[in-house]
Amino acid sequence: MTETATFDHLLLGVGAMKAGTTWMYDALNRHPDIHFCREKEVHYLYARHVNASILSDAARMRRAQGYLRFDPEASALPVLQKRVAWTARWLDGAVDDTWFKNLYRDRGAARWIADFSNMNALVPEEGWAALHARTRKLRVLYTLRDPLDRLWSHVRFHLKVQGASEKLNVWSLDELERHIRHDVDYLAHNDYVAAIERMRAALPRDCLRIDVFDRIRAEPRAFIADIERFLELPAVDLPDRITSRVVNPSPPRPLPEGLAARFAEDVARQIDGLKSLGVAVPETWGQTFR
Repeated sequence: MTETATFDHLLLGVGAMKAGTTWMYDALNRHPDIHFCREKEVHYLYARHVNASILSDAARMRRAQGYLRFDPEASALPVLQKRVAWTARWLDGAVDDTWFKNLYRDRGAARWIADFSNMNALVPEEGWAALHARTRKLRVLYTLRDPLDRLWSHVRFHLKVQGASEKLNVWSLDELERHIRHDVDYLAHNDYVAAIERMRAALPRDCLRIDVFDRIRAEPRAFIADIERFLELPAVDLPDRITSRVVNPSPPRPLPEGLAARFAEDVARQIDGLKSLGVAVPETWGQTFR
């Protein structure tokens, strides 16, 4: 970190996709010392180091459509004014550090500004090193899920968003495997080992916290309490309706017969690789193949 840091306290959630990040956002967004801007997933780090088009002018305008929707009969004028002012900052100027910081101008007294983008898990080592060099205190959360469960949830969710869930009714096993391996970056998001290696190579160990999705289900309050300690924040009690809530679920559908075997080597490679990195892997992971 340089003496004149660009960012003060920056918290990034990096996934894994379909591993509870929206639930984490929903819980942590209630903490007075953590400030998210109006967009949960800004994707700034990914845009800067991987694919700038994700925050192109056209892409930002498309997303701004949603920010500006309101009901004139129900909306409060001060709330709408703040939303319009924030959207103007979202659309203003080149996408750079100043632009990103301006999205958090309304942070008030919150210590941490936060962005939860699963695309950040794909950022290269040099991107992480550069961010750390210009941040006074950087903390990164990476939550993992059983690789096969995560993969299948991601497939179902992606096809739902694309309005193409019916394809799962007609695709053969070969067609489904081809889609997973070649059409979407499912396996890039499943490569926990590569993501951890990139981040560990660039960041001090105290910057990165790795946990597992299983704990969100089994002990949600302890899961959040551990994050609060990681951020050196006082605990905030969460209501049961938040800790027990299922957020952004994928459409229910059983794993197609034979699909697990097609990805057995991929899953085993991740589990073995995580263990070699010293990551505690739940014993239930990979049980499909035992």
